[in-house]
Order: sequence, then structure tokens, then C-alpha cells
Amino acid sequence: MKSFKEIMEYIEHAGVSKTERNIKALVIQGILAGMFIAIGAIAYFRLVAYTEDPGVGKFLGALIFPTGIIAILLLGSELFTSDCMAILSVYKKSVKMGRFMKMLTTVLAANLVGAVIIALLSTGAGIFSEHMIEVISNSAIAKTTMPVGQMFISAVLCNIIVCSGVMMAYSAKTVAGKILAVWFPIAVFVLSGTEHIVANMFYLVMAFVNGANITVSGILISFVVVAIGNFVGGAVIIAGANYYIDKELAA
Repeated sequence: MKSFKEIMEYIEHAGVSKTERNIKALVIQGILAGMFIAIGAIAYFRLVAYTEDPGVGKFLGALIFPTGIIAILLLGSELFTSDCMAILSVYKKSVKMGRFMKMLTTVLAANLVGAVIIALLSTGAGIFSEHMIEVISNSAIAKTTMPVGQMFISAVLCNIIVCSGVMMAYSAKTVAGKILAVWFPIAVFVLSGTEHIVANMFYLVMAFVNGANITVSGILISFVVVAIGNFVGGAVIIAGANYYIDKELAA
């Protein structure tokens, strides 16, 4: 298991590496991450739609959803929510804020492309039944009609949970350790029903292309509010708190 100091150094170095990476490679890694999250979401909705007891379905779905995050961790893809923590490299003055935000917005846009690709492929493949479309449409309607303040707070909480889980995975030195460390926090995030921008990209686009009663403006508002909330949860609260702790320990 890595020490707290080693985890902080890893995140800082990751921030430097991400901002220096070839833009084409960064985009491809971001697209793959968006696809991986969407693939986990497909399994989640199948379980929710076809399990007789809704509570059991959500529980089983929460257990399978982490597949996407695990793939991202092990295959080196770039996900907006966890990449928010890499702002630690800015706090430690290893990277300029402008370069960091350019990297982060590039990853976010690439994540959207990946989520849209899977939404279109899964629609074309016909793997979503009418009942599954109904379930995902109801979820999309709830997400786009949620009060903005609640949406923002939910997104902040979401990335506190997600980034805490990813940090736990960073502490592990083995593949099995990383999987086990991240699995339960991500399951908690799914069960909590909080707002994750990349998962929402898949949910809302999938619902929209299949005729859900949601608007483009509603989708865009959700994307902006949730992305900002996720950024606050990961970059300000988790990265900020750990930067402060690291600084105090070094004093």
C-alpha cells in the first residue's frame, strides 16, 4: 500500500503528464473513458429494468456499474471527474492553471463523444427494449427537471465519493487491490443517485435519441451544472483538502 505522500506525488505527477500529453492521444483516451462509463451504464439499466424487485435491481446494477471505472483505471483512459483531482499539480505550482483547464475541458469534450458513440451504437444494436427505454427516459426526465441548486449539490457530493474511491485505488499496488478499493465507493455513488457528468452524458443522450420528453436546453443546463458541481467536489474539496493536509504534514 502506498503512503499518503506517495499518493500525493502520484496525483501531482499525473497532472503534469496529462497536460504535456499529445492532444490526439488525450482525446482518444477521453473518448474511451466516455465509452467505458456508458458500457457500465448499459449493464446497470438492464439489471434495473429486468429485476422484479426495483431495490434489488438497483443494488445489482450498482455492483456491475464500476466495470467502467475499473477499465479506465487499468487501461489508462482519461475521465473528467477523476482528472479534476490532478489540479493538485496546479496547487503545487508544477502546472499553470490555463494548461490544466485546457486539458480538463478537452477530456470532458472527448468523454461526451465516447458517451454519444455508445448511445448511438446501443440504439442501433437494439439492445434496449421498450421497457428499458422507459426506465432510462424517466431517469433523464428526473435529471433534467431537478432544481438547479439540488443538481449542483448532488454533483458536488458525487465527485467527493468518486474521487475518494479513485484515491483509494491509487493507494493499492496490485491490480486486485485497485479493483477492490474502487469497487465499493463507486457502487455507493450509483446507489446514492448523485449526478455524474459523464454517466449523465450517456443517460440523457440515450433518452433523447429514443424520444424521451426532454429538451436540448434541459440537457445542456444539466451538463453545465453537473460538470461545475463535479469540478468543485473533485478539484476544490478533495484535491484542496488533501493539498492542505500534505502541506501541513510537510511543515
